Order: sequence, then C-alpha cells, then structure tokens
Amino acid sequence: MRKLSYVLLLLSLISCKNKSSVFEVKINHVSKNIIDELKHLKEEETNFSGLLYKDEKYEVRKSCSGEWGGTVYFKNRQNNVIHYAAATCPVSVNKINGKYYVSNSLAHMQGFSEILEISDPEKMEITKKIPVYHPDIITREYESESTLGTKKILDTTRVLIISSFVYNKKLYSIISGIDGTKTTISELKNNRFETVTELPEKIFYSEPIIVKKAENDLELYFQHPQKGIMKLHDNKIQITYYEK
Repeated sequence: MRKLSYVLLLLSLISCKNKSSVFEVKINHVSKNIIDELKHLKEEETNFSGLLYKDEKYEVRKSCSGEWGGTVYFKNRQNNVIHYAAATCPVSVNKINGKYYVSNSLAHMQGFSEILEISDPEKMEITKKIPVYHPDIITREYESESTLGTKKILDTTRVLIISSFVYNKKLYSIISGIDGTKTTISELKNNRFETVTELPEKIFYSEPIIVKKAENDLELYFQHPQKGIMKLHDNKIQITYYEK
C-alpha cells in the first residue's frame, strides 16, 4: 500500500512538472535606446490619457487622487450621460460576457489592489462631468464615494495590478509585489489571484506606459530599474530589454 502511494505521488509530481503554462514567454536583448521607441508614442493612445476602455456603448475613463480616492466613469456614447463610482485607482477595464471588470491598484503605504464587477453601468450614480485627467493634477474634490452598481470581487494588499487582460474569456492580471521583486501573470479565480506564469523580477518597479490595442493585445514600456518593452498578444509574451 505504501509503495502504491509512493508511485501515485511520483506520477503526480511528474504530471505537474510536465504541465505546460498557459502563456509562452520569450526574452531577448537589443542594443537600442528605449527613448527611440517612446518618442513615437502618442499620449492619447496610452494609459496616461485617462481613457481605459471603449466599446459600442461606453467610453470608460478614470481619475485618481492617490490615497484620497479615485473614480471610474462610464460615458454612454448614445445619450452622453455619465455614470461613475469609487475606484482607487483604475488601471484597466475589461469586458467578459457582458460584464465590465475594473482593476484598481494603489502603491500607497503597503499597497493594495481590487477588482470591481459592473454588470450594468446604468445602475451607477450619475455625474455631470469628467474632470481633466493628468497624473500630476489632484482631482479629489470630484472623486466619487459611491459603490452603487459595483461589486467588489477581489481585495488584496501588498500586491499591485499593473494591467489586466482577457484570454479565452478569462480575466488575467499582470501583478507585482509592492517591492517589485516578484512579477506574475495571475488568473482571477474564485475571487482570488492564482499564479499562472512567473515573469522576471523587478520589471515594473515603477508605473509603465501601457498601450492597449485590444483586450488581449498590450504593450508595456518600462524604464526602471531596467528598460524595455513587454508585448502581450493572446498567450504569447515577448519581453525585450533595451541596453543603451
């Protein structure tokens, strides 16, 4: 009996070891200056524009006042009515099966992250305007305190969500420890993060510039402590380090 148990355990370990990751990660190095890539970016196409998501019905924007709060805004593109709710601070908005998922993160003190589920933005509170967004502009007088129409499905500390994306109708997040030493791609599963793929350490020690081309097509430009670009398309991840 003991021998059988040992064999079953061994087979289990072999199976786990041979189990391939959902994502394929490739890393390379180039002798180029990252500035040459950054100067071709248009601010309105990046996360620094304040625009997080757009579909046929809504344009979704953000504001953030750090520890004083943040807000996510859903502007109805048909009637221009703006719905909003508290979200500190939005980094990504994704849509799966008709529901919107707002990923929030803040690197204040020990750092925290949360994910909100919004089934119907029309049930959120209404506001008259969206404040001009700029990382250096404090907008706390406008920040919403309402949770109407939102449902918090994940709440964690010492973890920062860099960005979230959709693959095979599942929500994945690129997350990093507050000290930046561990970076992973993790799946939202049973209201918690489950690590799927580990990435190199200290990629996103500071906030990257993000260009979102589609739900499953991202480019993340990082500059500290190392410089490079992480490109994600479907389940393929290419990390290129720039060494000039």
